[in-house]
Amino acid sequence: MAIRAHGAEVGMSQVAAQARTSKTVVYRHFADKNDLYLAVCDWVAAVLVGQLQTAMRDATENPRQTLVSGIDAYLGLIEADPEVYRYVMRPPKLDRPEGEDPVSDLCTVIGDHIAEIISTELRRQNRDATPAQTWGHALVGMVRAAGDQWLAARPDLERETLAGQLADLAWSGLSRTVTPSAASSAS
Repeated sequence: MAIRAHGAEVGMSQVAAQARTSKTVVYRHFADKNDLYLAVCDWVAAVLVGQLQTAMRDATENPRQTLVSGIDAYLGLIEADPEVYRYVMRPPKLDRPEGEDPVSDLCTVIGDHIAEIISTELRRQNRDATPAQTWGHALVGMVRAAGDQWLAARPDLERETLAGQLADLAWSGLSRTVTPSAASSAS
């Protein structure tokens, strides 16, 4: 992929060269740079949502491990494809219809998915699930912001360590509301 080879500021000429074709052929597939950006966003969304669903489904017996797995899956994308992540999260100035923001749309999809997991657990415990939507989206914002900082500063911090640190922070609040012991002590 040209983005991996040339970075987040890749141009259509570089995309064509990487694909060993002409810009004319590239423009047969993508109307413009905006269309290319949207296609990359769709691809990243499909990959990320699939990885998150797999990671979180595989860890459903332990709510904290579900949290760690979800965070680690997101950070794994950043670690595996940092230039693609930069390209998607910091798009070039493009002419997009107002209100069209694929990154925001992706964050909404992920936030809604996490909110549903939290809501299900709260309802299972006969607790008020109203805060689940806010908490799900707050978790996405926290992980995205920390992931952006990690990528920008690129400290000698292992992905697994960062995932654990973020999970610890989030879990210290969530564990009081979504664990069986919290449900018992609240009664």
